[in-house]
Amino acid sequence: MNNLQEKLKALRKEKGISQEKLADYLGVTFQAVSKWETGSTMPDITLLPDIARFFDITVDELLCVEAVDKNRLYAEFENKAEKLFRDGRYSEMLEIWKEAYHLLPNDIRVKEMLMSAYYDADKVRFHKEIEELGNEIFSESADSYYRGQVIREMSVTYAACGNMHLAEKWAAKAGMIHQTREKILSEIHSGNELLQDISFYTFWSFDNLFYMTVKAVCDGILSRKESFETAETAAKLFEVIYKNDDAGFETIRQMFRLHILAAEYSDNEKSAEYHLTRAFELAVRSSKVSGHILDLPLLYGWEIQGAPDNNLSIAKAMLNEMQESKEYLLWRNTDWFRKIMEELKKVIE
Repeated sequence: MNNLQEKLKALRKEKGISQEKLADYLGVTFQAVSKWETGSTMPDITLLPDIARFFDITVDELLCVEAVDKNRLYAEFENKAEKLFRDGRYSEMLEIWKEAYHLLPNDIRVKEMLMSAYYDADKVRFHKEIEELGNEIFSESADSYYRGQVIREMSVTYAACGNMHLAEKWAAKAGMIHQTREKILSEIHSGNELLQDISFYTFWSFDNLFYMTVKAVCDGILSRKESFETAETAAKLFEVIYKNDDAGFETIRQMFRLHILAAEYSDNEKSAEYHLTRAFELAVRSSKVSGHILDLPLLYGWEIQGAPDNNLSIAKAMLNEMQESKEYLLWRNTDWFRKIMEELKKVIE
């Protein structure tokens, strides 16, 4: 499939012109035009000006040169920004998408990424920029992905700024959990498409479970015992799905954080030792993640990326937390606690 093939078909249908009529104008057979539109052959280069003239467009428009250039340019910005995002360098990532927006101000992909960059950098500080871009994207009749991103980020931004009325108003625009696209598609698909629907749904369901668990624990609505049980239960669920810690870097970071939370809210030494030991194992594992396809129940075929350049970030975060957090005062002088810290230092060095 090529851009010219799709452009020709689209132009013909838009203007209601038959293959025969175009062929007559160009002095070729209608079979030749048919082959161009199926992508099996390409028109002779000398015919391109005549084809463009017939449809009253430029040769560049016919060849989708502008679209190709836009896609290439967007991909370059996306690759740069992704590396910065995975290393947690959100301010630098924001500058990348500001530059992209300056060059591609009408590209909805760029608008959404810029909005998300403002959101990741500081949703309260940049709430006006998020609101402006979010309203603009939402009013463009964007597809469900972009509308979903707007709804989420606008809702959370308004809540972070203390405007719960608008936060809830935007949240009400979202679909309900039992009406999601992947859930509905899984009811009509079969074979590999069904497995893709399931793996997508599973991955993002657990991603959401992580954030909901952290929110419930950190909001102070649970007792210390309930906080521990909530974090521990979520950690166990992750380990059932991601057997042998076979997961991507970000998922391992989530599993790591759940065990850290469980350790912080644990009221006995044995439990704290277990969860900190598991957190250490995950910190080490995270630094060695390589990109591959998962072969796990409910995740068959899900592709994960390798560790980012800053692959020791989790280990460093754990060492810092063990050294600084008041939650570990009871265990700081135990042999097992000191051993974990020494092992972490070796990993980092």
